[in-house]
Amino acid sequence: MSNRTAEPYDAKERILRASVDLFSQKGFDSTSVSEVAASAAATKARIYYYFNSKEEILDSLVKELLDNTTSLAMDFVHANIVRMIRDGRLDILPDRLSFTTDADIVEFIDSLKQYAQRMMHYTLQHREVIRILMLESLKNSKHHDKLFLLLSFQQPTEKNPIYHTISQVDGDFEYSEELVLFKFFFALFPLVSFVAYYDDYKRTSGKSDEVLQSAFLSSYEIIFTSLISGKDILLHAKNE
Repeated sequence: MSNRTAEPYDAKERILRASVDLFSQKGFDSTSVSEVAASAAATKARIYYYFNSKEEILDSLVKELLDNTTSLAMDFVHANIVRMIRDGRLDILPDRLSFTTDADIVEFIDSLKQYAQRMMHYTLQHREVIRILMLESLKNSKHHDKLFLLLSFQQPTEKNPIYHTISQVDGDFEYSEELVLFKFFFALFPLVSFVAYYDDYKRTSGKSDEVLQSAFLSSYEIIFTSLISGKDILLHAKNE
């Protein structure tokens, strides 16, 4: 690739990386386009060549995060849920995931642990973007709801590729309101909080990356294994 071809691409990447640094340190509203340009060693004209506004830069960062986390989730869905349904090893009932044998549920949980680890590693690599979303969510601004775009994973609509894919192979699949709430506040939000405060906690605790990440995954395992009942994973609360 020639330098002439590579330069514009490098400029766009510099703009995105500079925006991440400044938005996460100063906040979105407190960062000017001029500051982004100076940090990225680019002109304001170059920024507006790629992005119509500062808001569009933030939208681009959020879209990249959503696209990649969705891709990780879809890899897990196809490799585990869809495959096990088609093999007759998993049946999705309205209130539970029902596995044929103990070995099947053990295999699924092991795969779920690996998926959680991959998602943790990816979001840690992009923790500045997560931090931006968390900071904006606490403000009364027009960007405060961008964190909740992550809920798109959990909506029972055709636009949600996870829901669409699973419902195509098992029509009993559905999201209950309590499951959506549980997944957001007890599965997704702990990951967001861990990632957003990771550097601060590591500094104050003096713990190594290995210790912190291992402890988080162990805590995560406690959360999702709490849903297991025999050879089933409950999607609704147990009836009293």
